[in-house]
Amino acid sequence: MSLIQPYEVVQGGIARPTPADVRLDAMLISPHIDTALYRWVVPTLTQGLYDALVADKGSSSAFTSTSYQALWDAHLKSLCANASLYEAAPFIVIQAGSNGLYLNNNEYGQNAGVEGLKFYQDTLKQRLEISAKRLKDYLCANAASLSPFDAAAAGCPDANCEPEQEDYYNTIGLVI
Repeated sequence: MSLIQPYEVVQGGIARPTPADVRLDAMLISPHIDTALYRWVVPTLTQGLYDALVADKGSSSAFTSTSYQALWDAHLKSLCANASLYEAAPFIVIQAGSNGLYLNNNEYGQNAGVEGLKFYQDTLKQRLEISAKRLKDYLCANAASLSPFDAAAAGCPDANCEPEQEDYYNTIGLVI
């Protein structure tokens, strides 16, 4: 069981979570979802919260917990969907078949090629990094209502502590 289903990655309408065309075949996304979640989502959520979210959602498209649903709607759905698209993109652009590796083309458009893929992935990566940061900020601010979330493991700042001196020097570029 996974936190996001392939059809959720490519769905259209107001809830559209990715810049993918709604005609994108969800089966092209499905083999890449687990890799995407473990690369981009689990490190921010922590394993405990990830497992709790998967158990709460089950195979449905909604959560039973209102706090989990709010997290999903505000941050998590978009992060999961964009991460899945990011991981799947190289395999959609360049496919392996009995004739070897080839760029997939059709009569209605032209394949963007490897350079187009690099641009697309760079753009998605920027979106993923921002989304992961926003998610972490949300999790740290709402850790009390998300009990399986381990704020210390996620690196949430402690409100009672000053930043360490070493961190200050590392952020201004001084080498000691």
